[in-house]
Parts: sequence; structure tokens; C-alpha cells
Amino acid sequence: MRNYHLTKKEGVLVQQAKQELYRALFGSANFPRNLSIFLVCFSILMATFFVHEGWFPTSQSRGMTNYHRWLYDVYVVISLFIVPVIYLRFKQQITNITFRQKWNAYIRAYAQHQFKLKEVVESAGNESSAQQKLNDSVTKCLLKHQWFQYILIGTFMYGCIAMYIWVTPFFSTRGSSFWILTWWPINALIIGVLYSMQFPLFLRLVSIKAVNQQYVILHQSASRDNATKTVEKNKFDLI
Repeated sequence: MRNYHLTKKEGVLVQQAKQELYRALFGSANFPRNLSIFLVCFSILMATFFVHEGWFPTSQSRGMTNYHRWLYDVYVVISLFIVPVIYLRFKQQITNITFRQKWNAYIRAYAQHQFKLKEVVESAGNESSAQQKLNDSVTKCLLKHQWFQYILIGTFMYGCIAMYIWVTPFFSTRGSSFWILTWWPINALIIGVLYSMQFPLFLRLVSIKAVNQQYVILHQSASRDNATKTVEKNKFDLI
């Protein structure tokens, strides 16, 4: 098993820096969670009092309850607008010196976390399982290639939205076992999680380039330190 717990300290620093960014952007470190709860409760309240036929193929599918339709359609509409709104707020605040300092702290913390993660992955031995080697390969690719991070995050964010627009359940003679038609409170929980995930994913998306630059600086600094230690060790051995 990989010792990913070795990156726990750096992960805590990332979370703390992220909370400070939320506080600077929205006035509260718990804003993503609170907004997610509000939007889910709003959808449930609307479903309780108003009949909704659905706006998109998913919510118009056979077997959807009124709660499903409201949860899914509100999620789609809000998600299409929430990222541009967060981006505009971010661009407005980025010129603020205090916010800029917190943003730079987040960049440094995330770069440190990635650098530590790289060390953990590269310390792998040959005894690693095939699954672990695959996980390490994906991690190395994420750390090395910016475009892979953009694709992965963008695909997840907008793939979830597209799923609740176009994906429809499949029915057979035994009925539908498709998860999108499961008990609506379960789907309400899933929707709430998806709402809250949009905020850290957005921060990660707009920070990829800056984090990568800081990561390269850390890597170069570590390489110089290792080279210096090697030279000093060789001198000591000669003496």
C-alpha cells in the first residue's frame, strides 16, 4: 500500500488556504456547503408545492417523480450559470491585495502538496500491485501534464451537467434499475455533493497553470539541493 498519509500535512494546508479563499470570495468559509443545502432545500420545497413537467430529456423521462424533476432541472440551470458567476467574482477580487496574498498562499500550498505526492509516488517499489502501479501512472500523468488536469476537471464538471440533461433511464420488462431513478432523497444528497464540488473544482481549474509553475520551481530547487549535497558528499569522500 502506498503511504499517501505522508501527504496529509500538505493536504491540511491546502484545505486551510482554500477556506481562506472562500472567506475572501464569499464572506464565509462554509459558503459552498451552505449554498448547496439551500439549493437542494429550494428544489424540494418547489417540488412539494408546484408540479413540474421537466425541461430536459432526463427530467422528462418516464418514471421521474416531481422531486426528481425539480432536483435535476434546478441543478442543471444553476450549474450552467454558477461557474461564470464565480469566475466574475474571482476576477473582481484578484486585484485586491489581501485576496491576492491568500491566492498565492493557496498556490504555494497546492504546489507543495503535489511535490510531496510526487515524492511518495516515486518512492514506490517493485512490489506494488498492478492496480497500484496503474494509480501511480495516472497520478504521474496528472502531475506532469497540465492539459490532462484541464480535461479531467472540465469533463467531470460539465459531464455531470450533461448527464442530468441527456441521460435517460432504460426500462425493461423487469422495470428500471437505473440509479437516476432511485429514491429521490438519495439523489438529493448526490445533487448536494455535486453543487459543493463545483467550488473547489473551479479553484483548481483556474489555478492549474500557477500551481504548475510553482511546482516546477520547487522541483528545480530540490534538484539543485540534491546536486549540492552530492558534490559535498564527494568532496568529503575524497578527504
